[in-house]
Amino acid sequence: MLHEIWSFANSDPVKRFGITFFGSVVMYLFSLSKGFTGSVPALQKLMPGRTQVFYDRVDFVIVVVTGAIVGTVFFHPQDPLQALAAGLGWSSAINVLVTQHKVPVGSKPGGRGI
Repeated sequence: MLHEIWSFANSDPVKRFGITFFGSVVMYLFSLSKGFTGSVPALQKLMPGRTQVFYDRVDFVIVVVTGAIVGTVFFHPQDPLQALAAGLGWSSAINVLVTQHKVPVGSKPGGRGI
């Protein structure tokens, strides 16, 4: 059975894109629990007066679809595991780049502490 699943997922670039998309969704959902705000602040400035649900849904589409496309184009996965890693990796890289990290009191930014 595992062989059939592997053959199905490995047979078509569209299926590999779907797996990359799935990886992007998983990492996006994980990132929300870590305080990832995504594109919501920019969306609120560009389109003021909408509901929070609107911003959250548009952010989900932007981050996940962009993550799946960029993960597929940049990493060009050739099998299902590479596709999953592309989706997870791209979304987590964006999360690290755009999340503001707090510097502990008494430490230097970029340093190892006091």
